[in-house]
Amino acid sequence: MKSCSIWIVILLLAVLFSGCATMSSYNELAVQHYEYTSEEKQATLDEWHTLISELENIIRMDAESETADDAQYVIASSWVWCIKAGDSAAPQRAIAAFRRLIYTYPDSEHLPQAHYWIARCYTLIGDSARAAHHYQIVTNRYAETDIAAEAQLELGRTYAEHGYKTRAETLYVEIIESAAKKEIVATASEELKELKTPQNPKTIPDETPSQPKVEPKPQAKPEPEPPAAEPEMLTPGSLTREFGLTAQTIVIDAGHGGKDPGGGTGNLIEKPIVLSLSKKIGAILSAKGYTVLLTRETDRFIPLKERTAFATRHKADLFLSIHANASENPKANGIETYYLDVTSTDKNAEIIAARENANSGYSIQELETLLKGLIVESKSEDSRRLAAHVQQELVAATGAANRGVKHARFVVLIGTSVPAILVETGFVTNPTEGKKLTSDVYQQKVAAAIAQGIEKFLRSTEQISEKSADQPDRYLATKER
Repeated sequence: MKSCSIWIVILLLAVLFSGCATMSSYNELAVQHYEYTSEEKQATLDEWHTLISELENIIRMDAESETADDAQYVIASSWVWCIKAGDSAAPQRAIAAFRRLIYTYPDSEHLPQAHYWIARCYTLIGDSARAAHHYQIVTNRYAETDIAAEAQLELGRTYAEHGYKTRAETLYVEIIESAAKKEIVATASEELKELKTPQNPKTIPDETPSQPKVEPKPQAKPEPEPPAAEPEMLTPGSLTREFGLTAQTIVIDAGHGGKDPGGGTGNLIEKPIVLSLSKKIGAILSAKGYTVLLTRETDRFIPLKERTAFATRHKADLFLSIHANASENPKANGIETYYLDVTSTDKNAEIIAARENANSGYSIQELETLLKGLIVESKSEDSRRLAAHVQQELVAATGAANRGVKHARFVVLIGTSVPAILVETGFVTNPTEGKKLTSDVYQQKVAAAIAQGIEKFLRSTEQISEKSADQPDRYLATKER
């Protein structure tokens, strides 16, 4: 027994010293990265590749270390510097490295910069549409960060480049009125004046990603030489059709989270299911060109009041709250979709609303005020049509029992001034349906159906708007942002 204890101590010490060695190695490489980026040493392309390889080894040794996300960010930013050194494959490698940072380290402080530099790299290779999508993520999701104004400026340039002068002018004015950096305000002011003059697109980044927190701040940054070839241009028509520069901002709300598990029985609970579903819906809609924001991307508790505030703050055009149903009757099954109304469809709708309204965060007086005008504020008719399209697609895609489109007083839908629905995707308390809801394949089917329902709603809204030009408050898919 004593011998066993000694070996355990030795093993623990080995792990400890390994972690210290990893930290020490990363710090050395971070200093080397600083020397390269500050021009204290002129690095060759081979030296950049060697640095990247050594950083990748650090992450392989311990992908969960405190510095792992910093190391991944340095790898990605090193690929950006490789662009300047003439590596033709570097833009795609940089994009891949920044994406790896985003998906592997979702809580990293470097995410705003990662999205920004993905966009800059897409601009370099001539994919202005995907670049615009990532600029939109920065300006919407990370509006309070220092880099948001720079992303907004680049987004304005993208709009101007493809003929969307009204959108570009709007962004330039917002920058001039609100940006903190005088240099960005001056640039926006100058470009606003010259908006009618054809401008060549910026083809490569004219600065480099900011340094991670553990690195010294560089004193100077090299100015790049532009490549000989101009990037391929996209026409405004294809830009809108394929990637939706005019597309709506859609907020997806994964119900419950943190201390609130939602419905369920045994090990099968609601909160992880709806989070996974919400991410899948978001991925599908993002790929179609919409700006998609999630109220929560991790297992954390958010009061209902804050979920609606999130949608308002980010100027959402649609709001969907994703849930999984529960019942004391294990045979209860099927899908139902709700929109907001003063009255409830039936007693069961009241029961479900009562369960989902727990932890709302509203006082009685606040709720009273909101309820007085909720029909006008919630765009009830548009919400009903959105619910109908989503419900129809879900039932057709899954073959689940159709429990219908219903209305009730859901707090999470109160206070929104845009079409808003709550989707009960199935019963976690039903043994068969609950098991399906944990299946990745079935979740993908549900997510695709919801996305399809949203698009059908938007297309039908366009058709209605074309016939009703005297109703400017309709939610057009082509409205100016």
